[in-house]
Amino acid sequence: MTPQDPPVAARHLRAAIAAIEAEFGADYAANHPELVASLVQSATIEAAVATGHGAHQEALELAQSLTSQICETLLRLKPKFFGG
Repeated sequence: MTPQDPPVAARHLRAAIAAIEAEFGADYAANHPELVASLVQSATIEAAVATGHGAHQEALELAQSLTSQICETLLRLKPKFFGG
């Protein structure tokens, strides 16, 4: 985030207000703060899930790479362990 970028929560808030007003008309968001809060919470959860999914994918790729390296090393060492 650069100094001119707003915090993520502020972006979620603005997006929620814009979506509500686009759907229900001007001032609807101001008159229904519980709806705004619900959409902000949903956006925050969705972002957290996406971040978690990305981290999981990264960890899975690393595990697959390490497993492949271990298997290759074991195959190269097999003759030293069992002769041949």
